Amino acid sequence: MKRWKIVVLGVLVVVVAAAIYADVLVRHGFSARDNPSWIEAFAANLAKRLAIPATYRMKNPYAPTAANLREGEEHFADHCAICHANDGSGDTLFGKGLYPKPPDMRSAETQNKSDGELYYTIENGVRLSGMPAFGPGAVPTSGDQGAGDTENWKLVLFIRHLPQITSEELEEMKKLNPKTEADRAEEQQEDEFLNGGKVPAPAAEGHHH
Repeated sequence: MKRWKIVVLGVLVVVVAAAIYADVLVRHGFSARDNPSWIEAFAANLAKRLAIPATYRMKNPYAPTAANLREGEEHFADHCAICHANDGSGDTLFGKGLYPKPPDMRSAETQNKSDGELYYTIENGVRLSGMPAFGPGAVPTSGDQGAGDTENWKLVLFIRHLPQITSEELEEMKKLNPKTEADRAEEQQEDEFLNGGKVPAPAAEGHHH
């Protein structure tokens, strides 16, 4: 068989396979509840890898002092833990519903990334994933390591600390997680009770949506 015929046959096979796959997607949709196909997984993981320039190997301009780690911890608990969990595991209600799933930030896959790669991901997000961009828009260049968003650099410090995080730190972070007005009212009632006030009234049962 001539070479051009082989090429044409290969193209036809790919087109037919893509058409069949597209038909399946149209019939079943893109529900995040379903396990993704290998094609979706490949595309999502490829997007994650391509999202970060290969030359982005900047070093964190901030030292891992207690004060800087504390700021990173507070910011993580308030803005990131809803998807990534306080311990960085990604084991949360929102995290489980995303695809690609949030990575375990304690794992070697995350910890082996350079400071610049972690910072770039936070600043710019990752397309075709649930990771949005959290930067102000000005990404530092390799010749300007002190520029950029201070909070995100301190987040990188805290991410480095996650494999060694203690149970005491995790308990402290729970107090920093975002709360609804009902949560805050309940906490206030509990504090008043512990300080000698009245017994807190039971929370009213409401409808869940």
